[in-house]
Amino acid sequence: MRTRVNKTAQFGELVAAAYDGAASYSRDPLEVSRLAAGAVTLMLRHTRRKAFCRLQPIARMQTTNLCQST
Repeated sequence: MRTRVNKTAQFGELVAAAYDGAASYSRDPLEVSRLAAGAVTLMLRHTRRKAFCRLQPIARMQTTNLCQST
C-alpha cells in the first residue's frame, strides 16, 4: 500500500482510500479497520515529520538534525 501522491487531500478521502486498500487484504471487518487505522497513522506521522523538517531553527539555538533520522 505505497503510493506517491504530491497533492492535498481531504482527511475523509485519505481514510476512505485506506479502507478500500485494506479491504483488498482481508474480509474481516476488524482486520480491515486495524489495517486502515495503521495506514492512516503512518501517513499522518510521515506528513507531520515532513512539516517539522521544513521549520527553520531559531538563530543562536543549537539543534540536532532530527530530519535525517528515520
